[in-house]
Amino acid sequence: MNPIIQLKDVTFTYEDEDSSVLKNLSLEIYEGEFVLIVGPSGCGKTTLCQTFNGIVPNVMEGEMAGDIQVNNKDVLHLDLKDLSTKIGLVFQDPDAQLCNIYVEDEVAFAPENLRVDPDEIRQRISHCLKLVGMEGFENRKVHELSGGQKQKVGIASVLSMQPSTLILDNATANLDPQATKDIFMLMQVLHKEYGHTVIMVESKIDDIMHLVDRVLVMDDGRIVEQGTPQEVLENSMDVLSEMGVWVPEVSELALELKQKGLHFNKFPISVEEAAEELSGKWSLNKFIPSTMKKQKKSGDTSAISVKGLHYKYPNGTVALKNVNFEVEKGSFVTILGTNGSGKTTLVKHLMGIIPPPKGKVLVNNKDIAKRDLLAMSDEIAYVFQNPEHQFVADTVFEEVIYGLRVKENIDRDEELPQEIVDKGIDALKQIQLYDQKDRNPFVLSGGEKRRLSVMASLILGQDIVILDEPTTGQDYKSATHLLQLCKDLQEQGKTIIMITHDIRLVCKWADDAIVMHQGELIYDGSVESLFMEEDVLKKASLIEPPISKLSKSLFPSYDKAVITIDQFLQSEERVKQIL
Repeated sequence: MNPIIQLKDVTFTYEDEDSSVLKNLSLEIYEGEFVLIVGPSGCGKTTLCQTFNGIVPNVMEGEMAGDIQVNNKDVLHLDLKDLSTKIGLVFQDPDAQLCNIYVEDEVAFAPENLRVDPDEIRQRISHCLKLVGMEGFENRKVHELSGGQKQKVGIASVLSMQPSTLILDNATANLDPQATKDIFMLMQVLHKEYGHTVIMVESKIDDIMHLVDRVLVMDDGRIVEQGTPQEVLENSMDVLSEMGVWVPEVSELALELKQKGLHFNKFPISVEEAAEELSGKWSLNKFIPSTMKKQKKSGDTSAISVKGLHYKYPNGTVALKNVNFEVEKGSFVTILGTNGSGKTTLVKHLMGIIPPPKGKVLVNNKDIAKRDLLAMSDEIAYVFQNPEHQFVADTVFEEVIYGLRVKENIDRDEELPQEIVDKGIDALKQIQLYDQKDRNPFVLSGGEKRRLSVMASLILGQDIVILDEPTTGQDYKSATHLLQLCKDLQEQGKTIIMITHDIRLVCKWADDAIVMHQGELIYDGSVESLFMEEDVLKKASLIEPPISKLSKSLFPSYDKAVITIDQFLQSEERVKQIL
């Protein structure tokens, strides 16, 4: 069988850059394959994907060596419009590919430019929006959609060109868990039933790994491992862990058990496989995790208090409905909910980006209704969902110390005090970006941009930190590093509030959860207790963490939540009892 995509000894260096992002890379992808590409942030995954449809080097210019063939034709000699009907690419950042005012115009844009019959275009609009769960949004304005909704429109617009090969570059990064799973299922249907070749760069591994045919592991511009999911995970888990790549949680558990002597007939990469392998090997009386419920406090311990908060956007959309809750000082709280549930609107009120009515939002027991945004920034660090929306400087170093410049009223042409220089250097070293201090923030990878935006917001040392999807596009090592930084701040007495879709990180790092649904608060309590609330999980389309699913499958009569590997194992002595 001939490959439909073939790279031979490809090396690529971006214009005005010294080091190559792809290094002597060779790769073949065959028709009808479902391929998953994983690797640490900044290793070249996005650049590789953009070589498949000619964006690199035809649009993103630079020095190219080697050969790229698509359907036995040289990409360098093909027009992008010719490739667009064969290979569809969905970007990580939806704003990078959306260019129309209304949703239906966005989905119709490419077919119109390809001169598709108008009746056929209307059918494609309806079909593609239905596939991604956005039917009924045809007349909505794109800029009014949530980040996740924009991404669904981006996927629909690519599907409207009916390409035979689909490439998704971390396209689910801004989607809620259920929407992410829906997209994975859609890719499986397109692959299995329609014969599409599917290539995905993805960090949400738990619900995708068992669906793919082959896994490619990238590091430093090269393919360093490849094989079936079982082969890669069982034989190269140590390599993946060292690189900081996300792996299925049940595979992490399986590796620990394997190292302790447990034999698997088939190394599990899904909850179903793990349940089948462990069934009968672990008895309930040896499985007694301890869970602790956190007692809520009130009064002077309140960092943020929200009382009867309502909000309606100018277009008539009701985003918040009578929201009431308190966040304790020194707590780590996560805000969960589907795309468009009101999460970002809520935290914008906490910061004062959207000014709340009098008496509705109190920070440190003070009404913020009449305080300006600059005054609030002294108390609350806010990290935006899209890193590029907060970049203001020309270099990575200037970006990370920008807040200190403003606070100390230092102009750009003034010499920086050594104390600020030292703080900037230390901050960049913490997030592994010191070597890129002189680069423009906009040329960093998606994960690197996210780390920079987080550190630029934290550098002022405020007592309350609000992060909107801080781990989007991050590899496991970078995400863990960021959240460990947040945990360290919490231990210093600071309050952490995090919007996220990543349930695994919620279970490991957060103490309490607030769940939003269609503008209403439907849960306010401990993270552990949340996963025993089936009605809340269903209503908010929350996907349980793999370990919770596994424990419920093995021990259906057990009445306590088990949400981490550590809770599952409990102790080495209990593990030994099953061997």
